Amino acid sequence: MKKLTSFFMAFIILVVSFSALPQSALAKDKNNDEGIYVVSSEVYADAYMLINLDDDSYPVIAQKNKDKKKYPASLTKIATAMVIINNVKNLQEKATVSKNALDVLANTYAQVAGLEEGESITIEQLLSLIMVHSACDACTVAAEYVAGSIPEFVKLMNNWAKSIGCTGTNFVNCDGLHDDNHYTTASDMALMTLEALKNDTFVKTCTQTSVEFHDTKFIHTNFMLDPQHLSYYYEWASGIKTGSTSQAGYCVITKASKDGYNYLAIVMDSPIKKIDGIETKCSFIDAATLFDWAFDSLKYSVVVKGNDIVYEIPVLDGKDADSVQLGSTQDITALVPASLDASAVMIKPIDPPEELNAPIVKGDKICEADIIYADKVVATVDLCAMQTVELSTFLTIVNAVKSFLSNKIVLAAVLIAIVLLIIYIAVFASKLRKAKKRSAEKRRRREQYDEQVNREYQRKHGKRDDYLPPPKR
Repeated sequence: MKKLTSFFMAFIILVVSFSALPQSALAKDKNNDEGIYVVSSEVYADAYMLINLDDDSYPVIAQKNKDKKKYPASLTKIATAMVIINNVKNLQEKATVSKNALDVLANTYAQVAGLEEGESITIEQLLSLIMVHSACDACTVAAEYVAGSIPEFVKLMNNWAKSIGCTGTNFVNCDGLHDDNHYTTASDMALMTLEALKNDTFVKTCTQTSVEFHDTKFIHTNFMLDPQHLSYYYEWASGIKTGSTSQAGYCVITKASKDGYNYLAIVMDSPIKKIDGIETKCSFIDAATLFDWAFDSLKYSVVVKGNDIVYEIPVLDGKDADSVQLGSTQDITALVPASLDASAVMIKPIDPPEELNAPIVKGDKICEADIIYADKVVATVDLCAMQTVELSTFLTIVNAVKSFLSNKIVLAAVLIAIVLLIIYIAVFASKLRKAKKRSAEKRRRREQYDEQVNREYQRKHGKRDDYLPPPKR
């Protein structure tokens, strides 16, 4: 019986312990692969992106074919410049122009700065020639200085691109001359540019409008920066890099700032078209179109007011409250159309919990929510508890018992315990009946024996023995 009881108790402990194990949760990964808005003006490029630089998450405001394989041409030099900056501590160090660095460009018709064999030039000068004039000879000289050889330098370029999250890029040279195996995407070029813009040296270099070398003044290849190029000049543009080959089309990556708004445009594979009877490089026109559309059509507006209630979630074990209201602790602004209709803004919580457990403190972040306008997510905000809900000890105990008893494993354990208890009682009752039966039989036999002794005594002595049997129980 002791063994049965011990087994029963151990089983109950095991079941309850198992039922109390924590359950794992799977978080959904939200990946918005589209731009927020559609550009209303014509953009000629086969691939482009417009990125909001005023938001630390760098949302893509508009895009087309951002993950389509493209040839970068001299946009490659953004990666070239960053590998140089990351590997040379003192930009006043000097590199010597080798014969190999010049010969590798022979018969390629690459744009060069006219570097001469044996010439010494600072790394800072090389960077300026690379980013302003797009000089390919400056790239090969710098590559040999940094890595010992051009192939080794290209390995550093690919490693850097991968380290910042690029997945659709492969470099085979440092200058961007065409090779079928030298490719990237607009989204990867955006990653490289955004990373580069964190570096002060890169920003200083790429935003120069001109650079002088060998008594020659080289104008930045981004004609949007040059007032002399009337067809392309865009007064709010700044930097960064251009590129073009017959296979890559015309490309430009540049940023623009106006009235406190800042955008980055990545334009790839844009054509030459006749506009107003003039052969026009449409990459610059496309970038200006994207900027104008954004500056004219979009503005920051309050889409969620602080302390507005936007959602409600049930609360377990709450004292004097069975739910908590959610909202934002401050006004939330988002880049939205200038003609925003506030009534058309929707707030959709992202995977909100079905219920919460008290205590909850006012201001606690509960979940996130998408701000949706015209079927597009324009912002993502934190939803916080708008009031404090204290813990009720009484409800905690009641709900714990209810939860415990409603657990299927616990119910199964209780049923098994009842069955074992019934078996235990049945076995105990059976043993008790057998014990009583044995006791009665022993008493009956004793009485028979006493009666027999009395009869024998009377027969011998003519009278009964004065022996009295024990009283019956």
